[in-house]
Amino acid sequence: MGYYFLLAISCIFVNNILLMQYLRNCPFLGVSKKMETATGMAMAVVFVLVLAGAITWITNNLVLKPFGFEY
Repeated sequence: MGYYFLLAISCIFVNNILLMQYLRNCPFLGVSKKMETATGMAMAVVFVLVLAGAITWITNNLVLKPFGFEY
């Protein structure tokens, strides 16, 4: 029974191509009527991705690896 639950969750959230397309395009379509707002949104996305990558790298290399909790 647990296998079917995990399979359903995987199909709904992880392997759902339509959901991923919507989540990727939604912020862009919401602000793309003007070039200034689309550029601002692009810079915000780049900032968040760089910050998330840096925090993830720091967490992995300075917290998880030294204590043996790496994935």
